[in-house]
Amino acid sequence: MIPLHLTLSGFLSYQDRVELDFTPFELACIAGANGAGKSSLLDAITWALFGQARKRDDSLVNSRSEIAEVSLIFEYEGNIYRVQRTKPLRKTTMLEFQILQGRSGEVEIDESLPSAERYATGTWKPLTERTLRETDARIQQTLRLDYETFVNASFFLQGKADQFTQQRPGDRKRILGSILGLEIWETYRQRAAEQRRQVESEISVLDGRLQDIAAELGEEAGRKARLKQLTQDLERVSQERTSQEQVLASVRQVIATHEEQQKMVELLARQVQGAESQQAELVTRLNSRKEEQQGFSDLLDRADQIEAEYLSWQENRAELEKRDRIAASFQESEKRRQGPLGEIQAERVRLEQERKSLLEQQEGMRALQHEIETLQPLIDTLETDLAVAEAKADRRERLRADLQEAEIYLSEKRNENKQMRQEMNELKSRIEILSKTEEAVCPTCGRMLSGAERLGLIGQLKEDGTQLGDRFRDNQELLEETDQKIASLKEQLVELGEVDAVLRSLEQKQSQLTSRLETFQGQLRAWEKNNAPQLEGVTRKLSEESFSLEARQQLAEIDAELKAIGYDAAAHDALRKAELAGRSSEADMRSLEKAHAAISPLAREIEDLESQVLTLEKQITEGKTLYNEAADAYREARKQAPDLHAAERALVDLQEQENRLRLEVGAARQKVDILATLKTRREALKSEREQLAKRVAQYRQLERAFGKDGVPALLIEQALPEIEIKANQILERLSDGSMFVRFVTQAAYKDTRREDLRETLEIQISDSAGVRDYEMYSGGESFRVNFAIRLALSEVLAQRAGARLQTLVIDEGFGSQDALGRQRLIEAINLVKPDFAKILVITHIEELKDAFPTRIEVVKTDRGSRISVN
Repeated sequence: MIPLHLTLSGFLSYQDRVELDFTPFELACIAGANGAGKSSLLDAITWALFGQARKRDDSLVNSRSEIAEVSLIFEYEGNIYRVQRTKPLRKTTMLEFQILQGRSGEVEIDESLPSAERYATGTWKPLTERTLRETDARIQQTLRLDYETFVNASFFLQGKADQFTQQRPGDRKRILGSILGLEIWETYRQRAAEQRRQVESEISVLDGRLQDIAAELGEEAGRKARLKQLTQDLERVSQERTSQEQVLASVRQVIATHEEQQKMVELLARQVQGAESQQAELVTRLNSRKEEQQGFSDLLDRADQIEAEYLSWQENRAELEKRDRIAASFQESEKRRQGPLGEIQAERVRLEQERKSLLEQQEGMRALQHEIETLQPLIDTLETDLAVAEAKADRRERLRADLQEAEIYLSEKRNENKQMRQEMNELKSRIEILSKTEEAVCPTCGRMLSGAERLGLIGQLKEDGTQLGDRFRDNQELLEETDQKIASLKEQLVELGEVDAVLRSLEQKQSQLTSRLETFQGQLRAWEKNNAPQLEGVTRKLSEESFSLEARQQLAEIDAELKAIGYDAAAHDALRKAELAGRSSEADMRSLEKAHAAISPLAREIEDLESQVLTLEKQITEGKTLYNEAADAYREARKQAPDLHAAERALVDLQEQENRLRLEVGAARQKVDILATLKTRREALKSEREQLAKRVAQYRQLERAFGKDGVPALLIEQALPEIEIKANQILERLSDGSMFVRFVTQAAYKDTRREDLRETLEIQISDSAGVRDYEMYSGGESFRVNFAIRLALSEVLAQRAGARLQTLVIDEGFGSQDALGRQRLIEAINLVKPDFAKILVITHIEELKDAFPTRIEVVKTDRGSRISVN
């Protein structure tokens, strides 16, 4: 992948739009002060391609922007692609992937045009997939690299160039496996182990089932003996049950005869009860008829009085009909009078109700006036509080920006101190080796050093260590100051954490109170304009009786008509009461007529009822005699009857015993019959267990193959020669052919009695002075070895992914090396420059800018980071 053009805005420290054209140069340094935004340019490339950087999600968006946008145009295998990735604040990331095509199929790039117009002659064909995840996969498929492989292959990050070589020999294989991405084999081993444990669990279940079957088969003799005993018991109980059934049938025949006697006794009792009930009914009827006869006799004795009262009532009724006709005329006028009278009363009620409602509204308006006088001071206070809250919100945004800048600066300083600590540890180790070794070799010319020269070299290394220590302590003081500043900023931000909620609450209260005040004022104006005059008019009408004037005129005319009729309502009422009191005489007259007609037939009916009562009394006496005789005979038979319940209980017990034995015989026979099935099942389970045991053995073999001493070890053994060849090709150029590296993967144990070899990964270097371990070399020599091995690892990683290593980015921290170390790094970069299309080096050291043909200057401004190319 060769970057051609980068555009970013709102990304990390870059607030405004920034463009970087890579086409004019092959080697360039990215220079600027700590925290200026140099590493953010590399983050923009990896985020555009893979969606990953030092930070993720909303933390990538600049604190003063609402959206982060990065666009990268790059060349790969003859094609030109464009990736555009956008992350709005608190929203989902958007991604576009395109390839450039010319109008005739081939793209022609005019290098003389500005970078923004250079690719406008073709058409961008979309390669974007349906989802973000699928588009990311399409980009990785095109590059044949994922994020981890791309960074490990193309980026020499701070403190990681010697990550492999500085490890102990026993740990280098593990680190190399991690670099080569061999962790997947541990996943395979874990899956194989999981499958093995699952199969072993199935075998454990089968063993349990086989033990259960063996236990059941051991009960065969006992089961057969129990079946025989239960069968004999069943036959005996069945015979006893048959005998008891015959006994019960005989008892039931005797009981049936007794039941017939009982029915006869009950029938006689019912006949006696029926006769007694009929006799009581006739006596009641006879008494009722005698009472009726006496009532008719009393009416006949009062015949003259009833006839006189009836004649008087008829006369009163005739007079009442005459007076009713006069009253009808009066009532018609009275009914006409109710119309205007009701209209006047209804209008009075309506006006009084209206006045009452208006008075209630008047009281409400007085309460509204009081509310208005109370609300205005509250609104004035809220406006003051709002101004204070808005000022706090502005201050919080400024504090957030300062905190982000301080955190970026702190991270860069910590990385620089980490690298310097490693350099100091390396110097200390080499000083210790030189102090313990009497004979040492010059790291520059390769000749043996004298005692004085060795001491001089030790002194030089100690001086370099002192300089690094001074710089380290200076940085440490800056880190402490920055930590204090960050803590102070965070404390202030915590104090201002609730300002948004307070601001929203105050704005909501202000809106509510203002709306309420305007509503109250509108209601008060509407009352004064419409309802107040209305209340005054209603009050005046009620006090002056100046309503319903037409109805009042009609009422006066009707009252004059009623006065002219001359109707006596009191006399009419007295006559109505007399007629009402005499109406009972009509009923008495009808009863008298009925008594004359019914007195003779009623006397005959009473005589007949008395005869029927005497006949029933004779029948009752005879029925009681027959009942007593039958009841005595039944009681005597019951004393000699057999116990039916005992016979039934005995039969039920025998039936239950028989049923229980039948179930036990069936269960015992089933247990005997199942033994043959269990024997067949046992053989099948044994066969299944053998197959599972074979699978366990296979999974154990896979575990060993996928373990660290299996396939991963073979892959490392295969990769090491390739890495060694590529490292020596690079090291040959870096050392003018005087140094070669060799990897030793096995070594003898210190215990000479052991014949096997221990696993290791030692780095041996050959030069004009012979072969020595990597740890015996000085800083400059070990740096060339580190650089060669790291670059070889990058090329192997890229080749294994099916990609070509075309771009190299070195963010190794020149500031942690002395002047000689910086010069060596620049020489190494120039030596490998022909192998890459683009090499970018990050530095903040001013004196190194002139060592590179192109400089990309990064500076921090009030509007975020900006770049310029020189």
